[in-house]
Amino acid sequence: MDKTQLNKVLELVNEYAVKYRGKNLGEFEISDIYDLFPESKDTYGWFNEWPNIGRYGIYLIMDKDKNVIYIGESSNIGNRLSNYFQFSEDKSCKIIHKWNKTPRYVCSIAVPTETWFERLALEEFLIYNVQPIDNKKSKYSIN
Repeated sequence: MDKTQLNKVLELVNEYAVKYRGKNLGEFEISDIYDLFPESKDTYGWFNEWPNIGRYGIYLIMDKDKNVIYIGESSNIGNRLSNYFQFSEDKSCKIIHKWNKTPRYVCSIAVPTETWFERLALEEFLIYNVQPIDNKKSKYSIN
């Protein structure tokens, strides 16, 4: 299985939580998958509020096959996502950032407010292990 697949990345989030987090810390909150270009109004996605809006955490941007193409962190996930995706004239999603692959889905992982700084470590851990196509090499590469 490709290490960029969403389920593999979520396994890494769990691995991080088990290995590196204290047992008394609040849990991460993983959002549902948000579709930037839903084919039905019943699908959770564009026109709905961003997942984990206003929260500290990380976000995963995925292509049509749910391969993670970018991992980012923010003190306000919704605001950050709005830097990449906005409304077009017909109210559909307009991609305003250049990507190597076209984004289709978003998933976010909120960290507890009291441990807001964890988002930085989690982002780095995931970038190092996943190496998404649109992230630069991990800042703290061991190799």
